[in-house]
Amino acid sequence: MTINPCVPLRAGVGLCAIVLLAACGSSDAPSRQALADNNMDPPPPPIGETVDGITYDRVLESDVDGEAIAFTIHEPEQLVGGESYPLILHSHGYGGSRQAARPAPDSFIGQFLVNGYGVLSLDERGHNDSGGTIRILDPALEGQDWLQTLDWAEANLNWMEYDAAGPDTTVGGLGRGNPVMGAIGGSYGGGYQHLVYAIDPEGRLDALAPDITWHDLRYSLFPGDVFKTFWGTALSGVGNQPANNQDMQLNQALAQAIATNTVTDENRELLYQHSLRSHCEGNNPFTFGNLRPIDAFYSQSQLDTLFNLNDLMGNFDCISALGGDVRMMTKAVGHGIINGDSGDNCGSLGRQAATLAWYDEKIKGQAGAADSIPNICINLGPEGADGVLLDSLPVGGVAAPQATATAFVLQEGSPQIAYSDLYTAPAGGAVLAGAASIDLTMSDPTGVNALGDPILFVGLGIRPAGGNDPLLAVNNQYRPFRGFDSFSTELNGVTARLAEGDTVVLMFLASESTQFPGSGTLVATPVDLVADVELPITESATAAP
Repeated sequence: MTINPCVPLRAGVGLCAIVLLAACGSSDAPSRQALADNNMDPPPPPIGETVDGITYDRVLESDVDGEAIAFTIHEPEQLVGGESYPLILHSHGYGGSRQAARPAPDSFIGQFLVNGYGVLSLDERGHNDSGGTIRILDPALEGQDWLQTLDWAEANLNWMEYDAAGPDTTVGGLGRGNPVMGAIGGSYGGGYQHLVYAIDPEGRLDALAPDITWHDLRYSLFPGDVFKTFWGTALSGVGNQPANNQDMQLNQALAQAIATNTVTDENRELLYQHSLRSHCEGNNPFTFGNLRPIDAFYSQSQLDTLFNLNDLMGNFDCISALGGDVRMMTKAVGHGIINGDSGDNCGSLGRQAATLAWYDEKIKGQAGAADSIPNICINLGPEGADGVLLDSLPVGGVAAPQATATAFVLQEGSPQIAYSDLYTAPAGGAVLAGAASIDLTMSDPTGVNALGDPILFVGLGIRPAGGNDPLLAVNNQYRPFRGFDSFSTELNGVTARLAEGDTVVLMFLASESTQFPGSGTLVATPVDLVADVELPITESATAAP
């Protein structure tokens, strides 16, 4: 076998370094990139000297089960000897992979590098180059992988910044204080941020910026005990697509849900334990102590039909209650069958630029850098330019006339919709933003309440002034209800601008084919429906800048 000494080898690091010294290039020492590519720590530049940052991969052996943990280090665009830099964690969406190539300077991650941050991008367990199986961010597995990776970063990134006033992590007994860290990522890449925040005993994350992520996976996938078939099937597809390796328990659970529209208690508990809600409610054994206050910037899409505004509101309420600075924005782009103009903005507030400004203030300490981010910026429709500033995103508010439907027949595939008028916008219009509260009774017209398995879908619609009843719910949001029973809960959060004379209607649907195909009532079942609804209506709102 012929060995090219200028091609780094993973094994024999010491020998390869010697070969590099003797045979690669004309300098007396190998480059920082050559050392990094040979699994050696690239040294910092001499004091006062500036060098270009490099990108390199690392693979750890999991302390839990020996599986590979693959990640990439992107040093800041330039390193100055004697200076230190904060670290931004990054991870991908479900079925995706880490940012392995050096990102372009004008990209989202690239802008962090240009502005003096380092980035660590990780393949989650079961994804791409990392071993094991996908467990939807299990604290016992993916969570431990992350903690081990952060320990590695402290031990090996000689340019990483520390806060001497923060808790001492004592890596190597050096007493450097707490590392300065933030995190970015959307969907699955938002969920890991909550996981690390909740379970890390050293509290290394200083601020969060989760995008389009969940609060409670039980709600996200099984709202009202009805399986969200479209998204469950889509997630299963990408989770099992090479080079991904979805866990057998998840595959079995998804197959059962598709076949029977049910979930076992064990799998329901798995979904809960892998959600921020379990930590917020003090029901997760991996939570380190009590959740600490932390600053968080949340972004979500009102058109997101996987993780909707209720997920945003749950995360926002939980973290806000702890006392940190927590802000939110909504936008068009998300997990949506319909994504409007796919804008990543609310008014002039762009999510990516806002996230960089957020960290400039929260972990770089640049006073006022995040002043452009309002507490709550709400995008009102499919076009990102139409946004308003609100004090809160409420549940309920304006009481509406009682809605009813008699002998309404539920059946999978039926196009039937029953409508009840709830509210008509006055002169000057109004804003619908938040989640409607609902008290619903679904009963058997015969009074038996014993036959059938009725599944009803409920949404809010808008009938334009002088127009016809809608065929689609606002933001494509539908909440299922299952069984002859009484329910007191909230509908899916929505946002919309109402013109004078527009009427908000309650929509009772016999089935819903875009998100819940096959999850409707299998045997035609008549029901009587009575609903009391309160709407999140604001009749005056400040336009977003």
